Amino acid sequence: QLATSVQLAYSLAVVFTFPLQNFPSLEIVCRAVEKWLAKKGLDGGVHYGGNCAKSKIMSQQRNIISTLLVICLSVIAATCMNDLDKVVSLMGSLLGCPLAFVVPPLIHNRLGKSRIGKWRRVGNWIVAGLGVAAMAVSSVATVMKWD
Repeated sequence: QLATSVQLAYSLAVVFTFPLQNFPSLEIVCRAVEKWLAKKGLDGGVHYGGNCAKSKIMSQQRNIISTLLVICLSVIAATCMNDLDKVVSLMGSLLGCPLAFVVPPLIHNRLGKSRIGKWRRVGNWIVAGLGVAAMAVSSVATVMKWD
């Protein structure tokens, strides 16, 4: 009973937060389509301001891009449904490790270039290297467990 209610709550959380999760990828895809249209000369000579949400792309085109993105994600989810734990593990290793262990020390090195010492920078590089190693080890371990 408790397990079923927890699964239901988790499912509802995933469904209701999907638009928030989809927004960054939609922005990236929309900007890429804008650049592609401009490169091919299909943008009608209109140059956009960089923010896809404020650009002149017709809402129909944006909705088509969003729909195709959701369909692609749905197909991936449907094909990997039986191996969801492995997919989540792979996403965590490929996306979580860099976000937690690689990016922060590199940002610290970049922002504190003149204010941090040589050994602190070396320490940051070591932490970033260990993050890359953790990403590689956990990704390989997940792929090796895949049936």
